[in-house]
Amino acid sequence: MKPIYLVVTPFFPTPDSFRGPYVLDQVKAIERTGKYRVVVFKPCSLWHREQPYEYEGITVHHVPSFFTPSYIFNGFGGGLNGRNLLKQLQILGIPLKDIAVVHVHTASFACYATALKKANINIKTVIQYHDPDPYQIRNGKWALWKPNATYRAKKLISQFKYIDLHLCISKKVEYNLTHFPIPHPEECYDSYKRALNVVKDIPSPQNLNTYVLYNGVDISSFHPIDGLKDSSIFKIGCVANFIDWKDQMTLIKAVEMLVKDVRYDNLRVSFVGSGITKQACQEYINQHNLQKYFIFEKEVHHSELVRYYNTLDIFVLPSYFEGFGCVFTEAAACGVPFMCCINQGCSEYISDQQMKIWTIAPFDHKSLSKHIEDFIAQPQMQIYEKKWNIDVLIGEYLYALNDAH
Repeated sequence: MKPIYLVVTPFFPTPDSFRGPYVLDQVKAIERTGKYRVVVFKPCSLWHREQPYEYEGITVHHVPSFFTPSYIFNGFGGGLNGRNLLKQLQILGIPLKDIAVVHVHTASFACYATALKKANINIKTVIQYHDPDPYQIRNGKWALWKPNATYRAKKLISQFKYIDLHLCISKKVEYNLTHFPIPHPEECYDSYKRALNVVKDIPSPQNLNTYVLYNGVDISSFHPIDGLKDSSIFKIGCVANFIDWKDQMTLIKAVEMLVKDVRYDNLRVSFVGSGITKQACQEYINQHNLQKYFIFEKEVHHSELVRYYNTLDIFVLPSYFEGFGCVFTEAAACGVPFMCCINQGCSEYISDQQMKIWTIAPFDHKSLSKHIEDFIAQPQMQIYEKKWNIDVLIGEYLYALNDAH
């Protein structure tokens, strides 16, 4: 019997929602190595128990859990949650001695890894951080209330002694994890800096064992497909939720310059996503008579994204608080170059000699407009510093995990 690789995650697709496809891809890649049998858990309410379900061959179990409303004193119920996971493992007949690794996603789930480490010191414990705010210090209605923020940060840091490996999806995330509560010198997101300022007196964590695991791509799902581009237009794609730091408005203003100042008439921008800033973007487009150049697509299922990317000439997302968006490497795997902001997780993929061609400073729509204009006039091949094949990345990660302690 293979040792068990236990995953506890809030992100995993269901028959009704495809949220969390990157965790699904990661689980499948771990299973493909043949080293482990992967068991997946998602939390559910203490008062609304849910049945296991299967998604693309993966059985997903549930662990009844308690999380405080709006992250107020988040971590308070951690002991209960950990005990509930141990109970569910017992119900399923999974002995602790059979578990080799417990891999939890997000800082809030450190309690599950802590519980298993206390129960069996031989289990390797991993926390994966998906956000440039790895401590989730911005989350919740009372994020800026010092007693709440201090409790949450100290509660998480107190559990680090039980964690063998801190898995970060980019060097940007790794920096914010290890330097907390000191912001990066180039950090521009005021919301994050305000939250850090509340806990500025907390000492930075020491001696964390970290590993950068970029969000890889299943290249059997994302690859070039000939014949899908419309040669009569230049098509820009953007796939993201409409929230402040995704900053679709910078792209809109860049395209406005191209169509009004440079007079490119065959430009089209395709937005995929929903969210609170979408209406403001649509209103700006309408007020400036740009409707001809922008299309707001319906949500695209993850399995259909490969065809979408292959209709694009370039992918652009000027987000300025990005841990690492899968959409960038998905587009690249389809042969579509991307433009992004500097000092983001995705910009770590771009070679140093090409950084000025493909990246901009946050909010700099003028530079973005010029970059797009230059690419239209003289297309260039994008050169990447990193791999994106998820099987290769997971293989390297598991090798590093063997040495973690």
